[in-house]
Amino acid sequence: MKRFAAIMVLFAPGLVHGDEFERIHPYLDTKFYASVGLFLTDQAVKLSLDGSVDPTGAFLTPYYDFSESFGMSKSDQTFSAEIGWRFGKKWQMRGQYFRVEDSGSAVLEENVEWGDYEFAVGSSVAAGVDMQITRIFFGRTFKSSEKSEIGLGLGGHLLDISALVAGDATLDGEEVGFVSERASISQPLPNIGAWYMLAFSDRLAMTLRLDWLAANIDPYDGRIVNAAASLGYAISDHFGIGIAYNHFEIKFNVDDSDWSGGIRTRFSGPYISLTGYW
Repeated sequence: MKRFAAIMVLFAPGLVHGDEFERIHPYLDTKFYASVGLFLTDQAVKLSLDGSVDPTGAFLTPYYDFSESFGMSKSDQTFSAEIGWRFGKKWQMRGQYFRVEDSGSAVLEENVEWGDYEFAVGSSVAAGVDMQITRIFFGRTFKSSEKSEIGLGLGGHLLDISALVAGDATLDGEEVGFVSERASISQPLPNIGAWYMLAFSDRLAMTLRLDWLAANIDPYDGRIVNAAASLGYAISDHFGIGIAYNHFEIKFNVDDSDWSGGIRTRFSGPYISLTGYW
């Protein structure tokens, strides 16, 4: 948050004359936009695999924080991209993509049950996580003016996640030597969403966006939140820079042949981008 606040100061002068403009901000006046940039994430990844379920639906096998248990980073820098296309008078399509990949190793301070295997306290293990998020969203503008717009829509997130733990392990109390146990799942999830955009001038605009889902959709049971607050400065009619604060969170129990367990992940932080309008 401190990094985000410091960068946003750069945009403050543009707010002074917020109502003194004649032209429309490029975001509201062009058919396409595309942005690429760097997502500076603070992250938490907690996973369980092949956990048994009690009558309340809670997993009995514990979740493991991959940063604390396996020495992974709690912050990262990753490429992210967004696109937008306006078609018709009130419709638009948007896309978003980012990928978080990390690995680490540690001497265990507790027993770890992962899949069919147990990795004992004091043993050396390696672990890795690879998560890709692709968002597609179709929305309709319900209220708009020269300076602002409000819209609602439907979309989907394709979650592609894999995780592994590797080291000397036991199976049913018997030592089995080195094991690399991997789990992965790829699944589209629908969601509803809304956005609000306000142009302070023909150069400076603010956008708020929220995608949300809380449902039981086989094989998932849980929720997803994808939100962003951004400022974009148009250097010209076709080029701009931006700073956003993005928050992505999923909290699901999974009942699938490839992954039976739980996923608790959060990625949040500033997104610094370059944007083209045409």
